Amino acid sequence: MILLLSGEGPSDIGTCDNMTGFCDCSSFVPGPMAVFVDQLVEIVLGYSCLGIGCLRFVSEHQLKEIGSGLKQKRRLTLPGKKKQRETGYFEKNARALAVTAKQLMVELNDEVVAVLFRDVDGTRSTKRGLYEAKRDSMMRGFEMEEYAKGIPMMPNPQSEAWLLCAVQESPYDNCDKLENMSGNDNSPNDLKTQLEKTIGEHVGAQELAEMALDGRIDVHRIDMPSMNWFKKRLSEALS
Repeated sequence: MILLLSGEGPSDIGTCDNMTGFCDCSSFVPGPMAVFVDQLVEIVLGYSCLGIGCLRFVSEHQLKEIGSGLKQKRRLTLPGKKKQRETGYFEKNARALAVTAKQLMVELNDEVVAVLFRDVDGTRSTKRGLYEAKRDSMMRGFEMEEYAKGIPMMPNPQSEAWLLCAVQESPYDNCDKLENMSGNDNSPNDLKTQLEKTIGEHVGAQELAEMALDGRIDVHRIDMPSMNWFKKRLSEALS
């Protein structure tokens, strides 16, 4: 099996160090969210894709390029104009990742499971229902390309909420409340600032990835609605 990942940047899923928008494990620098995915996959399959090299990465920019060449398809449902503006980008990203995954399946003659990471973001006043709308738009994009192994990875409201759950004063306790925080980086006491204050220093993507690798941040103990949905969907896709 091949694990195909796409994220927003180095601080979440990771990046390629070969100056391109697509790479395999030899050129991939994993962020903390990639480590999370790999650890969850290993529990199900018994091996690490980062460890044995069965991982591929495609950048957000590359997905935009692929998405720009996709023909418009009729949706099964017709969201309102405002909702369509908010979610159409995620739907197209999912379609582009599905197309990439299906091409890899042919090239490598192997099954491909694809994970698309995006933060929900949004302020407290705008994010009601936004998580479900964006997540469902990704699922719709995968379905439009008839790809059944696509998984939205969407922390609510940001990946920092998942990480903060593990490092807060009472680790892994009552983490649901973090999903009610604003996803706006400019808001007072935003999640990124809270994470830095809790850890006590500015930590980069590589340090956070190391914390996930060595167990200081344990993905299996993070119990939050958005994380639990992702775990369930990933398990379904791997079965």
